[in-house]
Amino acid sequence: MTSTHPQIPQMPLDDFEDLARGAPETVWLEFVRGRVEVKPPSDGDHSEILVSLLEQFASKDRTWNLFPYAGLCTETSLAGRYLPDAILVRRGHRLRRDHWASPDIVSAVVEVVHRTSGKDHRDHEAKRAGCAPVGIPVHVIVDRDNNTVTVSSEPKDGRYLSAASHPWGTTVQLPSPVDVVLNTEKLKDYAN
Repeated sequence: MTSTHPQIPQMPLDDFEDLARGAPETVWLEFVRGRVEVKPPSDGDHSEILVSLLEQFASKDRTWNLFPYAGLCTETSLAGRYLPDAILVRRGHRLRRDHWASPDIVSAVVEVVHRTSGKDHRDHEAKRAGCAPVGIPVHVIVDRDNNTVTVSSEPKDGRYLSAASHPWGTTVQLPSPVDVVLNTEKLKDYAN
């Protein structure tokens, strides 16, 4: 099996961070497996799905804050820089002042997979694989191509030991430490 992870990154991490800081506000850059990637823009359905999830995480007891598009340090040795669609942080924790949050305050990452002219596998494979080594407990993918919600959990030895896909319209229990039940019925409005 050939690895798609480059042996040598395209540039040093500091250079990427300078590039990302200097990019126009309409261009979102990520550093995934040593390569500079441009995050695709959101469409209306993508934004509505994210709002639907935000409403469900905004519990009455205000346990969680869901931060959309917050930068996140990922991958082994914190060599990755991702812009997930949202990160879930226990209330009371703060994001750092710089652009990239530390993974140790993040309880979950949420990605809404974009429909693009070629399948965007960064959300499915590389980005999920980059979250496990830094111990992010829960990774959620809302897949608009397959109309599923996939929940990965139990990070150990650089990968998630548990993964379960659920069709839209079902109730999805997110595991500890999140312990939130997602109702995905509304997602059926965005089915292909």
